[in-house]
This record gives sequence, structure tokens and C-alpha cells, in this order.
Amino acid sequence: MNKTILIIITLLYNCNTIFSQQEAEVLIPIGIGALSFVAANAENKELAKEISQFRSKEFIVNYIIGPAESKEIKFEIESLASDNSAGLISLAFNCLEVNKKGLLLAFFGDNRNEYGVMSRAYAFRYIPLQEARELLNRIDEVKEKNKEYLTSNWDVNNVYIEYEDIKFVIYNGVGGLIIRTLWNGFEVEWEKVAFDRTKRRLNKWFQ
Repeated sequence: MNKTILIIITLLYNCNTIFSQQEAEVLIPIGIGALSFVAANAENKELAKEISQFRSKEFIVNYIIGPAESKEIKFEIESLASDNSAGLISLAFNCLEVNKKGLLLAFFGDNRNEYGVMSRAYAFRYIPLQEARELLNRIDEVKEKNKEYLTSNWDVNNVYIEYEDIKFVIYNGVGGLIIRTLWNGFEVEWEKVAFDRTKRRLNKWFQ
């Protein structure tokens, strides 16, 4: 009996090991808000370029626009701000033919699942234009409203807000106020320069 249990455990372990190796070596697109895994040694700069230039278009046609069938669908996408070290890319998207436009956030880097297991991955979160503008404005308003509180105690005082399934923790850190962004197992810093550029360029893009 004990020998049988040991054999089953060994088989399960080997299957998990094989799956983990495959997971680390290939891209696995598995849907909206889900994760695509990348090699553990993927270099951030090259990964960010791949995501902003190619994987974002793949996500848009598969999950925002949908099947083209016999139609020829035109759409535009442009990177607004990218922070290779922080793990967050913002892109503007517009498709008149399906009446969809807005902000696409690409999260990449370390990801922790519900069991605490870490892996390297990326995923996209689409926010319609009006909601994106309201969110960016709200974050700025919260920072301004709580500026005295946040700056009175470095890296101690925090303000927490959320938009649907995205959580934001704002605090005073190196270089000023930092927006810690948590979503779908990612935890990244939306730094001031990248955030300000995203807001400014998004508004300009859709003038």
C-alpha cells in the first residue's frame, strides 16, 4: 500500500515538473485577464518591446475586436509610456468599426498565483476611454487631496483606492508619490513620470 502511494506521488511530482518547465519556456495565451507565461530568464527590455509591439495587437484582435469574418477591420494602437523596470506599459487603442477605444495596460514580470507560487508572465487589462480618463483623474485628485498626509511620513502613510479588480496603494517613496498597482497576481509601481505621460498622451491622442 505504501509503495503504491509512493509511486503515485512520484508520478504527480514528475508531471508537475514537466508542466512547470513547459510553462517557463513558452508563451501560453489563455484569455482575458489570464496570464501568458514567459521564460524565467526573459530580459525585461526585449520582453517589453515584444509585448507593446506584437502581443498587444494579438490581444486586441482576439479579445476586444473579435472575429473579422469577411470584414476588413482597421484599428490603431500606440504605446503611451513604458517602464521596463517597473513592469507596466500603457497603450492607447482605437477601433471605429467596432466602436471601442481606450487604455490598454500591459502588466509583465513576476506574478504570484493564489498558492504563492511565483512565475514570469504578462497579461493585459483593457479600460474603455471614458472610464480610463475618470480613473486617471481620480488618482491625481486623490494624490492632491491627501498630499499633506502622504508626504508627512515617508513610506509609512498610504492611501488605498480601487477600480473594479485593480487596486492602487499610493504612498511617498523615492522620487515622490508612488502608485503601487496590484492586479491579477502582479504588483508593480506606476511611477510618476510614466503615469503623467500616460494621462497626458492619452488625452492628446483622443483629441
